[in-house]
Amino acid sequence: VDGFICVNNRAGGHAGQLGPEQLFDEIAPLGKPLICAGGIGDAETFKAMLSIGYAGAQLGTRFIASQECSAHDDYKQALITANASDIVLTEKISGVPVAVINTPYIQSIGTRANPLARWLLRGRKTKHWMRMVYSLLSIWKLKKSNLKGNAYKDYFQAGKSVGGVHATQPVKTIIEELTGQSQG
Repeated sequence: VDGFICVNNRAGGHAGQLGPEQLFDEIAPLGKPLICAGGIGDAETFKAMLSIGYAGAQLGTRFIASQECSAHDDYKQALITANASDIVLTEKISGVPVAVINTPYIQSIGTRANPLARWLLRGRKTKHWMRMVYSLLSIWKLKKSNLKGNAYKDYFQAGKSVGGVHATQPVKTIIEELTGQSQG
């Protein structure tokens, strides 16, 4: 193992349970390079994670709103207008908590699995089947919402770094801004 991707509780999609600082403190004693994944959407946060001791960062949410990303413009616009307080965890997508933008669609389906689903998700023999059903449904829904726009459903995975997303930009510009090499 050459290093670890440390997915923290500020990540989009299937986020971790620990904050970036606590996660670093827990894994750093292994003596391998650590990559922070979650909650980085601007230069200030990127530099803060490097100052903690992370060797680098893995960004998802910020690059969805890049010109090169094939996600639908509705998804990109949802990222631009959202902020960290708009991010909620829902069990209704895959059976395990997923970080998404709290849209009217998410509000209508709720964030907790129903009692039968929760019971099936706890069962030793049934949890894998239930997660598979949730996963297949969520992949189908995510694909439709990402490619067709929110005319279908408002289902957008995102991390708490959405506050750093202000515009759709080229990847080169995003990287220059994150690393402080921006020409503007």
